Amino acid sequence: MILKHYSVKINNLIQNEKVHYQIIVTNVNNPSDTKTTMNRYSELKDFHEQLIKNINLLKLQLQLPEFPKRSLFSKTNKNQEKIIQRQQELELYFNQLFSIDKILSLPPVQSYLPIETPLNQQMKINVSIESYTVYDDVVIYSMRFKNRITKEEWIYKQRYSEIKNIHDALVDQGYKGKLPPFPTRKLFGQTNENPETIEKRREDLEVYLNAIFSTQEIYDNEIIQFLISDSKKYFETNKKQEEQKKVQI
Repeated sequence: MILKHYSVKINNLIQNEKVHYQIIVTNVNNPSDTKTTMNRYSELKDFHEQLIKNINLLKLQLQLPEFPKRSLFSKTNKNQEKIIQRQQELELYFNQLFSIDKILSLPPVQSYLPIETPLNQQMKINVSIESYTVYDDVVIYSMRFKNRITKEEWIYKQRYSEIKNIHDALVDQGYKGKLPPFPTRKLFGQTNENPETIEKRREDLEVYLNAIFSTQEIYDNEIIQFLISDSKKYFETNKKQEEQKKVQI
C-alpha cells in the first residue's frame, strides 16, 4: 500500500528567452501547505544526478523514475509544444518520485518540500534498541528514537547491514577518524544463530548510535539527517497503515 504524502503541479515561465519551471508541491493531507520552487531544466537534471549519488552513497535499493531527456535536434525553449511536453514529463517525474517514501528523506528532495523547519533544529536524539526479531534468518532491531527537547518518540526497525550502510556513507564523506568503532561482523558463524551474540551486537549498536548523535559535527551531516527523517517517516507510515487496518475490521 502506497501512502501519498505530496502532489506536484508544474507550470512554465519564459524569462530572458529561457524556460523556467515552477514546481508547486502540496501536502495532500493539508492542501494549504505548499512550497513553490523555480528551476531551469539544467538545474533539475543536476538535482536528479545528486539523487543518484545520494542513493549510491547510502546503498539504498531504490529505482528512480526516468528523468526527461534533452531534445536531440532542436532547443526546447524555441518550441512551445516541446516546452509543454517537457513540463508534463517533469510533472510526471516528480509525482512518481515523491510517491517513493524513502526518497522524501533525502536532502535534495527536502529542499522542494513544504517543511517548516530544518530537521537538525530543536532536536537532541537518544536511541535505545529495545528488542530484536529474527525473521527468515535475519535479525531486525527495533530502535526507539527520543527527542530529549520535544519528548517526541518513534520506532524504527532496521537490519545490521542497513545501519552499517549509514556508517559506511559517513566514512565515504571523510568522517572515519571522528566516528566511534562500528560493531564488527563475526568471522565465523552467523550472529543470528546465537542469542548471546545478538544481544551483544544490540548493545554495541546502541552505544554506537548514541555516540554519533552526541557528536554535533556528525549529527549535522546530511546522512544523519536522512536517518532521522527516514526513521520518522517509517514510523508515521506504519502508524497510518495500522490505523487503516483497524478501520477496515
